[in-house]
Amino acid sequence: MTISGASELAADAVHVWRIALEAPAAEAQDVSHLLTPAEQERASRFHFEEDRCRFRIGRAATRRILGAYLGLPPENVGIDVNQFGKPQLDASTVSAERRVHFNLSHSGSWILAAFARSFPVGIDVEEVRAQRVTEDLIGHIMGESERRVLQALPREQRVAAFFNCWTSKEALLKGLGLGLSERLRAIEVSIDPRQPARLIDAPGEHCPGDWQLRRLEIDGPYAATLAFRAPSAQIVNISGSANPTPSTVRTGD
Repeated sequence: MTISGASELAADAVHVWRIALEAPAAEAQDVSHLLTPAEQERASRFHFEEDRCRFRIGRAATRRILGAYLGLPPENVGIDVNQFGKPQLDASTVSAERRVHFNLSHSGSWILAAFARSFPVGIDVEEVRAQRVTEDLIGHIMGESERRVLQALPREQRVAAFFNCWTSKEALLKGLGLGLSERLRAIEVSIDPRQPARLIDAPGEHCPGDWQLRRLEIDGPYAATLAFRAPSAQIVNISGSANPTPSTVRTGD
C-alpha cells in the first residue's frame, strides 16, 4: 500500500485519515497477514462477518500508516493497548523520541484515525441517527449545563448538538487514555452546532491543559471530533482505503 505524504508528519501537525470500512471479505483476508495471532483471535470472536472484516481492515491500515511514518515494514510495527484499551505503539517498536501518537474510531462505513508526533491525540466518530438520542443516553453523557443548552436550542438542531457533545467528550477521554463511562458527565464542552468545538471544563485529574477540540466533517450522516494536546496544530486531512490518497476530510471550525 502506497501512503502518499505519510512520511511528512511534521512536529506541529495532526494527520486525520478516513478509511473506508465497507470492503468484501476477500479484501479483509488479503490483509490478515498484517495482524498478530492475538489480533486474529480477537477478530474471530466477532459474531458477524462484517465486524470481523472491519476489524482486520482497520488494524491492518493503522499498522501500514504507522509503518510509513516510522520507516518500518508494517509487520514490524507493534501495537499494544493500555489498561483502558487505548491502542498505542509497543515500546519495543521504536525509541521514545521516534514515537508516533495515534488514536482511531469507527462507526458505520468509516474509521477515522489521527496521528501526531509531538503530542497525544484522540478521535471519535458516530453515525448520526435521531432514534439514538434517548433520555437515558442524554442523562449518561450530558451534564446539567449541557442539557440546559440542548433544551434552549431549536428542535431541529438538538440531534446535531447531542452528537457534538458525545464525540467531543469521547475524543478527549480517548486522547487522555482514560475509560469512557463514568467520566462523560464530569466534562463540559460546547455543543451548539453554530459554535466551534471547545473544552469548557474538566476535573483536575483529567489534566485538560492545552487540549483543543476540532469538529470534523465527513460525507454522510456522521459526527466526528478530534482532540489534541497542544495550543494549536496544523490538521492535514487524508482519505483512503486499501490505497489511501489525499482527499477531503474538512475541519468543521
